[in-house]
Amino acid sequence: MEAVVNSAHDAVIAVDRHSHITLVNEHAKLLLGLNGDVLGKPITDYIPHSDMLRVLKTGRQELGDVATVLDRSIVINRIPVIVKDQIVGAVSNFKEIIDIQKMEMSLRKKLHENGLEARYRLESIIGSSPEILYTKEQAAMFARTNATVLITGESGTGKELFAQGIHLESTRAMGPFLAVNCAALPESLLESELFGYEEGAFTGAKKGGKPGLFELAHGGTLFLDEIGEMPLRIQVLLLRVLQERRVRRVGGERIIPVDVRIVAATNRDLAEEIEREHFRADLYYRINMLKLDVPPLRDRLTDIPELVKSMVQEVNEHHEQKIERIDDEVYRILQGHTWPGNVRELRNVVERSVLMARDGRITAESVEFLYARKVARPASGPGTSRSGHIDPEAAKIIAVLQQSKHNKTLAAKVLGMDRTTLWRKMKQYNIQ
Repeated sequence: MEAVVNSAHDAVIAVDRHSHITLVNEHAKLLLGLNGDVLGKPITDYIPHSDMLRVLKTGRQELGDVATVLDRSIVINRIPVIVKDQIVGAVSNFKEIIDIQKMEMSLRKKLHENGLEARYRLESIIGSSPEILYTKEQAAMFARTNATVLITGESGTGKELFAQGIHLESTRAMGPFLAVNCAALPESLLESELFGYEEGAFTGAKKGGKPGLFELAHGGTLFLDEIGEMPLRIQVLLLRVLQERRVRRVGGERIIPVDVRIVAATNRDLAEEIEREHFRADLYYRINMLKLDVPPLRDRLTDIPELVKSMVQEVNEHHEQKIERIDDEVYRILQGHTWPGNVRELRNVVERSVLMARDGRITAESVEFLYARKVARPASGPGTSRSGHIDPEAAKIIAVLQQSKHNKTLAAKVLGMDRTTLWRKMKQYNIQ
């Protein structure tokens, strides 16, 4: 009996019908501050107003009671021992709340099969230009707070890297980091992904239900990418969670408290989206507490050599072909490009150049195809307004489509969106 009780994770103490201690493990002695041999002695000698006396009298179990003992917050369960309808004793098991929180956090991570662990720190974001250094300083300052952060910037600028960096620099670094692309999921699926669902909530729902990302990110950070694409109905639900810090699963009645920091990102102008009634103003003001603008690659061209060298090193590790030299002319050509796809486009160019390189050397010939990527903006045609000015987003889509020879899968990858979103935007801007 002693071996079994001492191996338990919980602290355990038991008394007989006369409230004398009959069993106690070392964990309980430590939490209660008990010294020496306490067996056979009244529990009131150590805890004058012990609640075990009430359980002996009423025969009712008491579960989940929270108390403070020796400056420790603990959760206590008290259960009567009944034999042949007679109360012959009581057992109390308890655990420190901090231990429960650690177990809960570990469980949340394991439950989410597609969980994303933050890997990039702010210092690992490459670049020494004034623009990127300022952005990293701002991100580090934002990380020291617990406020919601809105990261803005064009597709491919590395907004998620900054989100991960903010998480790892914050007090939540030991907690989970989960991410969801709000544009990649249909409305019903996005709702169940964010808020979870109860068993039987809809056809195909898992037995026992499923926790949502808000529950799984408890104690950590939830990254909402492309929040500007979030459907209006989901925006209402998100606003409620941000205000109340509680969620309710789809098809459920339970209210579940959550402690989650939100980092959102968008490549859209949300102020314009509000005017077009595509985004709620109240949600915008809620998430726009701290705003981080990530500069496009064309505004920090001096970072290209550093970026290219790092990317080549990564590609070398994954391919048999090893690059040992990069001609200076290559950097001049790369710095003369406008980079509508930003760092993501640069990575694709580097990977292509490595595969095309000969004798372990990247030459100007390897990247000369960039000259063909210059796109003249038409005075009229797809994506242009009545005044003849082309929409910036439409211009970017047209440029990337031409660069990818209208390979929509590749174009969507460069633009940082899924194929469905690209098709929708092409239709919106009348791009063939």
